Formats: sequence, C-alpha cells, structure tokens
Amino acid sequence: MKIRDKFIIGLTFILIVSLIVMNVAITNVLNSNMEKGINNSLKQVMNSTHEYIRYKLSANSSKDKKESLVEEGNYIIKYISLNYQCKCDITDINYKLIEGNVEEEFRSIIKSSSKMAMQGKAVVDLKYKDNGVTAMLTYPIYVDNKYIGIISIVKSYDSEYGMYKKTINIINIIEVGIFIVIFIFLFLRTTKITDPISKLTDAIKRLGNGEYSISIDEHGKDEVAILAKEFINMRDKIKEQIETIESEKEKVYKLEKGRREFFNSVTHELKTPLTAISGYAELLISGMINDKEFDKRAIERIYSESDRLHKLVLQLIEVSKGMYVVKEEFKEVDMKKLITQICNDMSIKANKYSLKILQNISEGTVLVQEDKIKQVMINVIDNSIKYSSEESEIQVNSYVLDNKYHIEVMNNSDPIPKEIFNNIFEPFIKSSNGVTKDSRGLGLYLCSEIIKEHEGEITMENGSIIKVKISLNLSKE
Repeated sequence: MKIRDKFIIGLTFILIVSLIVMNVAITNVLNSNMEKGINNSLKQVMNSTHEYIRYKLSANSSKDKKESLVEEGNYIIKYISLNYQCKCDITDINYKLIEGNVEEEFRSIIKSSSKMAMQGKAVVDLKYKDNGVTAMLTYPIYVDNKYIGIISIVKSYDSEYGMYKKTINIINIIEVGIFIVIFIFLFLRTTKITDPISKLTDAIKRLGNGEYSISIDEHGKDEVAILAKEFINMRDKIKEQIETIESEKEKVYKLEKGRREFFNSVTHELKTPLTAISGYAELLISGMINDKEFDKRAIERIYSESDRLHKLVLQLIEVSKGMYVVKEEFKEVDMKKLITQICNDMSIKANKYSLKILQNISEGTVLVQEDKIKQVMINVIDNSIKYSSEESEIQVNSYVLDNKYHIEVMNNSDPIPKEIFNNIFEPFIKSSNGVTKDSRGLGLYLCSEIIKEHEGEITMENGSIIKVKISLNLSKE
C-alpha cells in the first residue's frame, strides 16, 4: 500500500474516531444538561407540593396528620395534577395507596424507589421512550417533623426531550459536513507531501538503528520542512536524553519510594474496619451478650465494615496496577453520632483490658472525609487502650468553641519518653516496648496528615495523663 493511501486511511480513521468521540461527548453533555434541568424542575415541584401538603394538613391542628392525609388525599391529588400537569400517588408509611391516578406501568418503578423514600430521601427516576421522557419523583411527606406518608409524582418532559433530539440532529449534520470538507482537504494535501514524508520515514528508521549522523533536506517553509527541521533537533536531543537517563534513575527511585509510602498509608487504614469487625465478631462468638438488638447491630456493623474493607482492598489492587485512586469526597458529618459509634466499637476492646471509655460528646456538624476521620479516632483511642494503666478510665470529650469542633482523648499512662514525644507525629516513631512490636510507627503520622488535609490541628500533652486534642472547623452552614 502506498504511503499516501496509508496516510489518508490513518487520518480518516483518526478523524472518524474524533468525530465519534466528540459526538458522544456532546450528546452526553446535552443529555446531562437536559436531565439536570428536569431535576431542577422536579426539585421546584417537590418544594412547592410539599409546602402545599404541609399547609393543607396543618390547617386543622386538632386532627391527626395521617388521618388528615387520608381525608384530604383526593383533593391534594387533584390540586397537584391540575397545577403541575402531572399524575401522582399518595401512600401511607407502609406504601399502601391512599389516593392516586398514576398509570400501572410507572407504579412498579416507583415502588422500588419508595424504599429510599421511607428512609427520608427523595428519589428521581427517568423513563425514556421513543419521542419523550417521563420523570418520576418520589419523596417522603413530613409534617411537624413527623413522617406520615409518601408522594409519587409522574410528569412528562416530552418537549424538553424533543428539543434535545433536535439539537443532536443538527450537530450530526454539522459533523458530517465537517468530515467531508476535512477529507477532501486531506486527500489534496497528502498528494503533495507524500514524497518528503517517505524520506523522513526512512531517516527515522535509520535513526532508530542508532545512525545519528543522518541528514535530510530541511529547506522550505511548509509543514514538512518544519517537521524535517524538528527531526534534526530531535536527533540532537536524543543524544542528550541518552546521557541523562542515568540521572533519571534517582527520580524513579523517589517515585517508587512515594508508592511504598502510599501502600503504608492504605494498609494502615485497613486497621480501621478490622477493629470493629474483630470486636463485634468476638462478642458474637462468645455469646456473652444475649440481646437480639445488639446481635442485629453487630451483624450490620460487621457487614458495613467488611464492605468498606473490600473497597480498600480494591483500591490497593488498582494502585498496584498503576490505576488512579479517587479520593473520598468531603461531606457533612454528625460528629456526635460518629464519635459515639467509634467509642462503642472500641469499648469492646477496652473491656478486654478492664478499661472503661467514658463519653461526653457534644453535637456538631463538620465537613470532612468520614472514613478518614474514623481512622484518626480509632487510632487515637486504640493508642489510649494500649498504653493506659490497668483498670483505669479513658475519657473521650468533645465541645464547640470559637467556631471549631474540639475532641479530647485522655488516658492515665506513664509519661512518653522525651526523645519519642518530641517527634511523636513523625513517621516510623514508636515505642520500644512489647506493646507495639506489630506497629510500624505510622499511626499518629497518618492522623496528623489527615487532620492537616482537613485544615485542622492535632496536638498531644505529655505526663501522667496523656491528652490528644483534635480541632476541626465547623461546617459553615
């Protein structure tokens, strides 16, 4: 096959792939914008309808809200259907239909969403058809902070879908036109440049065989001449690059060192779910606590932490393959709930050493990476258990001061040696006693790095009482 034909086929293939990728990207963007617009519309519908229902049911304060919902259900359905051009169903908290006019084909979809609605979440489902799209909104009804039922709204967005399809068709026509124009241009241009390209190809082959004295014609001002000049520059730079390969070895070593440090961090983080799993599993096996509610809670915790452990292992495998690991997102976290749960988990281990964990936890919401903060708290409390005096108490306190959420963990212990305490938050710093022979000295270092990432502060006070204090910024909301 001639070089010109190869060139045309190659560029045509690249052009087709590029147009397909661009088409897919534009289609995804337009589809995303359409769905975002539908979601925003449904959000307004949800806010308006929920406000109307709450007002309607609160009009008669003497009646029970659930009874009022049954009595007023038919009127509410008609009002919403008329004012928002939609169909809707109202069900009680057990998903038993009170009133509704939604077609059966949508109710099966809505029923699966109702489970999340029962958990206090609004759910949106989209069903596409040939000439349109139907949106299904399901959300819980709360009146005076009491959950009394579920409302499902089915609304057609065929006009938005029609505009979306029309835009896609226009884009497809434009892309076909672009393809034809570019193809003609490439055909004419490649006819002119195939000969110098052939010479340049031969020169590249000779350069690949180590012939650095090769020379080619680089006269002219067109693209091929510029490419020839760049080839000569490349030839000279290759010589320089070969000489600098040795210096690059050190960079590779540093990269590998960073990779090992990452693995140290992730493998240390595996201790967080394992602490809860082993503690609850030990209690379940021993049968020391005969409480069905506790058994259920323990099984749920073991399952959730096992799932988290599974995800950590998958991340570790991805990194070992050179794949990118997505960082955990920041979200609003109820710190009292989080710390209380951790203290309850760690109490299982503390009881084994005749220790008690006393809690004095205050309310507070912080924007954090929940799993990372869990890792910090478990590490700090675990250290307190390891180093506490026998039959003593570990105090876990928290309070809000100066727009910050402060956490204190205190335990009775022998003072930390000065040479260790002065570098307590550095990596690979650990005690020489037998308690920590399985430790790599990374715990407090990783805790410090996590708190820094959250723009917080972690400090430690030494003495007969060891106090670790953590400060995090409260959520602005």
